Amino acid sequence: MTAADTSGHTGADYVVIVAVQDASRAKSRLGAGLDAGMRRSLVIAMLDDLLSAVREVWRGRVVVVSADAVYDPIARDHGAQVIRDGGTGYNEAVTMALEAVGGAEAALVLPGDLPHATPTAIATLLNALEEPGVSVLAADDGGTLALGLTPPDVILPAFGPDSAQRHIQAGHAAGVRTSLGRLPDLRHDVDTLEDLARVWDRVGEATTALLEHLPLPVNGARDD
Repeated sequence: MTAADTSGHTGADYVVIVAVQDASRAKSRLGAGLDAGMRRSLVIAMLDDLLSAVREVWRGRVVVVSADAVYDPIARDHGAQVIRDGGTGYNEAVTMALEAVGGAEAALVLPGDLPHATPTAIATLLNALEEPGVSVLAADDGGTLALGLTPPDVILPAFGPDSAQRHIQAGHAAGVRTSLGRLPDLRHDVDTLEDLARVWDRVGEATTALLEHLPLPVNGARDD
């Protein structure tokens, strides 16, 4: 994936879908360092920062799908549509959102835990939607940080461990163009305190405001 223009996309009939887990269960791997209230605040802040980055370059349709109404105010502050899923699973939530945006030319699916996503990265991902097929932004651990679908129903979402290759294989099985890429400044989501420590100096304003209250590892790893 190559860098993209960040002047703001307006013409294409794309939709950005952000799927967020129930705040009461989200980020359980942070549990050893953060209590439930802190985890809840962190997830909300990360979503706020991600949507801020999206809105820097995307003026079109944005959807936030979650089983939890706690995210609704943040979503609406950013002009996003809210879709309530049944809480039966992440892929089920994404599928519901994709079905709800029928008629769109393409969809960019993002997890809500990318507080370090930059407008430039978002623009790059949006530009990848221009060609029909499947575009995947791979995480260092083999997961999927972003899934581009042109059209939105070209394959079914298969997020989870090692999902980058599953999405690529599904694209091949569908007989469409597939693209597996990486971005140097967007290599993983935030699942653990170590993950947060890696990106703490690149997160948005909302997450930054919480950092002084979070027990981050003093010698946490940093991205190169």
